[in-house]
Amino acid sequence: MGSYPAGIASGDDSFIIGELYVVKNQHEFSWAIGQLDDYEGVTVESDEVQLYRREIAEVQINGQITPAWIYWYNGDVNGKTPIVSGDLLAYLGKKI
Repeated sequence: MGSYPAGIASGDDSFIIGELYVVKNQHEFSWAIGQLDDYEGVTVESDEVQLYRREIAEVQINGQITPAWIYWYNGDVNGKTPIVSGDLLAYLGKKI
């Protein structure tokens, strides 16, 4: 998408290699997720476009499946190059 990645949900077995963060202090979760929503463009003003939406997805970590929040891109990706490997860093490394 240019200067930032744009993951979209699909119905197939594709995957995204990413990072999973855990909020250790549960009483701080609402504040932390609010900050992330703001950063990711989920929380918008009435004249702004919502760039991403936050949903629960199944993720695999250390061989285990667990639910986690993910930010899916909320716009059009037609004509954009898919990263088939699911690994943005490897993709960017090949382009440099």
